[in-house]
Amino acid sequence: MKSKPNPARLDAWDFRILSEIQSDGRISKSELAKRVHLSASACSERLRALQTAGIIEGFYARLSPALIGGMVFVMVEVVLERHRLEDQRHFETAIGEFPEILDCWAIGGRIDYLLRVASLSMAAYQDFMEGLLQAGLGIDQYYSLVVTKPVKSNSPIPLSALRER
Repeated sequence: MKSKPNPARLDAWDFRILSEIQSDGRISKSELAKRVHLSASACSERLRALQTAGIIEGFYARLSPALIGGMVFVMVEVVLERHRLEDQRHFETAIGEFPEILDCWAIGGRIDYLLRVASLSMAAYQDFMEGLLQAGLGIDQYYSLVVTKPVKSNSPIPLSALRER
C-alpha cells in the first residue's frame, strides 16, 4: 500500500504537477504528463495521491465579476465582543452559512477576522451586514473597505520558494 505524500517531502515531480495544475486546472491528464515529463500512469497516480493527501483541495473556475453582472466586493474587518475559544468557534462555524462571504481569515492584531464579501450593490451589502449583526455571531465592531478594482488576485502559490527549502 502506497503512503500519502507528506507536504514536507514533496519532490520535484510533485512540484511540477502542482505548478502546472495551478496555472491550468482543466489540463488533461495526458497533457499534464507530457508537460511534467512523466508517463501518464505515473502522473495520474501522483495526482491522485496529492488529492487524497488534501494537498490539492479542488479545481475551480475563475469567473469575471464584471462580465457576470458587476459585483461589489468589500473587505470587512471584524472584531468580536468576546475572545473565548467557544465564541471564536461559534463565529467560524456560523460564517460558513453565508454564501456572500467568499473568504474568512482569522487575523492576529487589532482585528479578529478579515472577510471578503460579494454583493450586488452597496445597499445590498449594507442589508447583508445588518442581517449579519442580528444573527448573534458576537460581532462587536466591523469596518468596511470597498474594493475599487482588483490589482492582483487568485495568484498561484509560489512553489519555487517551497522547493528550495
